[in-house]
Amino acid sequence: MICWCLEVSKSGYYRWRGRLPPPRTIRKIRTIEKIRETFAEFKGRYGAPRIACELHELGEPCSRNYVAKLMQQEHIKAKNGKGFRYSQPVEGNINVAANLLKRCFDRLPDDR
Repeated sequence: MICWCLEVSKSGYYRWRGRLPPPRTIRKIRTIEKIRETFAEFKGRYGAPRIACELHELGEPCSRNYVAKLMQQEHIKAKNGKGFRYSQPVEGNINVAANLLKRCFDRLPDDR
């Protein structure tokens, strides 16, 4: 019934159902598995460039863009570390003179 609705021959449907996946799909699945393993091995800190280098060392030929595309499709994203924030020193705390006269600055002038 489905073959008739989709206007496909029965023999064509069963041939399609029984065939093996193409080599490109097999390579993609194998690469995704290796990406997941490498990502987990480095605790989610490696992005596409580093994972591509690691896969090259393992003997899996792939480009950085291919790894980035697969990571994006699988929703795998590296954790970023906290960036360094530079703050300029506060002038009020740097140029404070020593209390040579031993004056008490705790109370206000109206507290007499």
